[in-house]
Amino acid sequence: MTTYHYTIKAILPLMLAGFTGICVAQTASQKTSLKKVNDLPANTSLSTTVIPHVTVAVADEHHSLSFKKGDEFQKTTLVNSTTVLQRGDQKFDIKSNSSVTKTYNVTGESNTGFAVAVVTKRITDTLFAMGKSMQYNSDSPTDTSSFIQKRLTDMVGQTANVNLSNHDVITQITGQGNQVVNDTLFAFTGLQPERLVKGSSLGLTVNSMAMVAMQKNYTWADTATDGSTKIKNTFWIQAKDDKTTTIAFESAQRQPYTNSNTNGVYVIDNTTGVILTRQMQSITTGYQVLNNVVYAASRRTAFTESCYKIH
Repeated sequence: MTTYHYTIKAILPLMLAGFTGICVAQTASQKTSLKKVNDLPANTSLSTTVIPHVTVAVADEHHSLSFKKGDEFQKTTLVNSTTVLQRGDQKFDIKSNSSVTKTYNVTGESNTGFAVAVVTKRITDTLFAMGKSMQYNSDSPTDTSSFIQKRLTDMVGQTANVNLSNHDVITQITGQGNQVVNDTLFAFTGLQPERLVKGSSLGLTVNSMAMVAMQKNYTWADTATDGSTKIKNTFWIQAKDDKTTTIAFESAQRQPYTNSNTNGVYVIDNTTGVILTRQMQSITTGYQVLNNVVYAASRRTAFTESCYKIH
């Protein structure tokens, strides 16, 4: 295990170079414009927030949440990823399988919104690189010689206390759970960072009322710009019945040194607007010039997320 630890540290600069720009933080200042492919229902305003490789959440900043004090949701995210880094004849293949379980407990309720405790409950991760492997399970003792395992252990049990408006807008965040591990570490583990950002959505629900008038094949699109990053998303109603609505999407992200294409589906509870399932696949390719040397990187990711109400 120790040998693996130092081997990984040896390619840290390469990982950093190959993935600069791939993990893009969601920020409240992101400029988003909505292009209506089909006319939206009356009095409906849909917008889209994008976190590359993680989620494309359809949400209306004006819809009212149906939470109440004591509600608790559990969300489990599974990610399988394959990364190839290459510099000349040097080639590194890195594979990872990860699972993260979080709970969202509504601890308070008022006329203006809710208090929600977001707790990281469990993490498992398996990493394969250059003939070596690391297996991590937060339910088991940690290898104290591994920097990565220590950081993963530090994440378990962290709590972010979020103040949320009635319209699903984060107004305040406190607690260690809001601290994000550096992007290079996430590139190693395959874990997907959840960005809790003031002014953004908590991401558990979408506006179910806005979907009432939407029928199968209803389509809309948007574009977003964050610095040099440009994103275009297209959504359509793939299926709909009395209980759930399935939204399919395609997303293309363009940056100076990387390109990403993602597609997937969201299954949404028609009554509560809770996102029951997210499934998506993405391919990212790019390069980085560092000290006059070109590093190439490609990554394939399969992402599945399930959410249900505990009580």
